[in-house]
Amino acid sequence: MRRALPLLFLLACTARTPARDGRGDGATSDDVVPLTSDTAPIGLRRSLIADEYFWLRAKALEGDAPPAFKEALAAMSELRTDLASDPTAWEDLEVPLGTVQRPNELSQLYGNLPRTRDVAGKPVPFRARALRLANAIGESQGVFRKGPFREHEVEIARAAQELGTLLVPKLEPVIHAVEAELDLPSGGTRPIVITLVGEAPYQGIFAADARGKLTASFVRVHGLAGSDLCEVVLHEALHAIDELTVRSPSAMNRLRAALARRGLDENDSNVEMAINTVTFAEAASLVRRFVDPAHRPLGESGFYELYPPAKAIVGAWEAHLTGAPIEATADAIATAVAAPRPPGTGEASAW
Repeated sequence: MRRALPLLFLLACTARTPARDGRGDGATSDDVVPLTSDTAPIGLRRSLIADEYFWLRAKALEGDAPPAFKEALAAMSELRTDLASDPTAWEDLEVPLGTVQRPNELSQLYGNLPRTRDVAGKPVPFRARALRLANAIGESQGVFRKGPFREHEVEIARAAQELGTLLVPKLEPVIHAVEAELDLPSGGTRPIVITLVGEAPYQGIFAADARGKLTASFVRVHGLAGSDLCEVVLHEALHAIDELTVRSPSAMNRLRAALARRGLDENDSNVEMAINTVTFAEAASLVRRFVDPAHRPLGESGFYELYPPAKAIVGAWEAHLTGAPIEATADAIATAVAAPRPPGTGEASAW
C-alpha cells in the first residue's frame, strides 16, 4: 500500500543542516525536500524557491521587507501592480514553482513567457517583470535561507508532522472516496504534490497551465493546524484533481454542464464560485469522515456567508454524499446559482 515515509524521516528532512552539493550557485541539496514517499497519492514537499516567492507575495501586501530583499520586494510589488486586474496571470509564474529546484531553472522557464501580456487592455512587459523577480530571488536566496527560512522550516516540519499523523495514513480511503463521489475512474487520479510554504497571502494557492496538463499546489502552514490544515491540503488536492480530469465525464463537469444549460459558461465567475463551494464542501466532509468528526468546515468562517448560493450548494452536495444522484445534485446546484440575487452580491474570493 502507498504510504508516507516514517514520521522521524519527515522531521529529519526538515531539520538537518543543509549541505553544499557542488552546483556552484549557492544551492544546497536540501533546497527542495520531499516530505512523503513518491508513491503517496497526495505528496508533500518543501521548496526554498517557492517559500521565498510566496513570502515575497505576502511582503508585497505589507509593503515592507528587510533591506537585503529590497530588489526582490520591488520586483514582486511591480508585478502586483501590473497584474492587479488579472489574477489568472499569476498562474504562469506559479506553475513552475511546483517543480523547479534552483533559481536559474526558474529564470529559464520565465524566459519562455510571452514578452507582453494584455492586462485590462494595457500591454504589460510580462517576461521582463518575471525575469527581474527570478533574478532577485536568486541573488537573495542565501540570505533568505539563513534568515526567514529558518523559522519557516520549523513551521513546515510541524505541519508535516501533523499531516503525517492525521491525514497521510488515511489517504488511501480518502482517495477512494474522492473517486467515487466525483465519479472518477478508480485509480485514475494522478499523484498530486503539494508544496508547504511558511508564509503566503492566502491559505491555499492553486495554479494550472492553459491546457490543464500541469498543476502546482501550495499551502501556507503559518496559522494552520490540525483538521484545518488537513482541509486546506485536501481542498488544494481536489482543485488539482478536477483540473487534471477536466475532460472526463466527472461529477464536476456534469455540474458545469448544468450551469451552462442555464446560461452560465466558463466566463461567468459564478461557475468558478460554484465549483469552489463544492470543493470546500467535499474537503470538509472528507476531514469529518476520516480525520476528525468534530471538524468545523472552514467555509463557515466566512466564504459561505459571502457567497449567497453557498449554503444551498453545500446542502445539495451533502445530499449527494448520502446517495442523491449526481444529475439531481447538479440540477439543484445550478438552480441555486442561477437564482436572481441583489446587485453587488456573489463576489466572494476563494483560495
